[in-house]
Amino acid sequence: MYQPPSDEERARAVQCIIANVSEITLQQIYTEISNDPDWLILHHFFIGADIRNLLRINGFNWDDVTLDREWEPITFTAVRKVSERAR
Repeated sequence: MYQPPSDEERARAVQCIIANVSEITLQQIYTEISNDPDWLILHHFFIGADIRNLLRINGFNWDDVTLDREWEPITFTAVRKVSERAR
C-alpha cells in the first residue's frame, strides 16, 4: 500500500539528492527535461534506479511502491532548485 512521505521527508530527500549528485549532473538532467518533459519517466530503470538506491542508502526506508512513485517528483524538485540557484 502506498504511504506518501510527509512534506518534511520529501524536503530531506530533495536535499539528499542535491548533496549526493553533482551539480553538473543535475544541470544535465535539467537540460534533458527542458527538451523532453517525459525524460525522467523514460529513464525510470536507469536514473530512477540510481536515485531510489541513493535514497535507500541514505536512510529513506520507504517501501518499493513509495520509492517508485516519489523518485521522479523528488528528483525534479532537486533539479529545479539547483537550476534556479545557478541563475
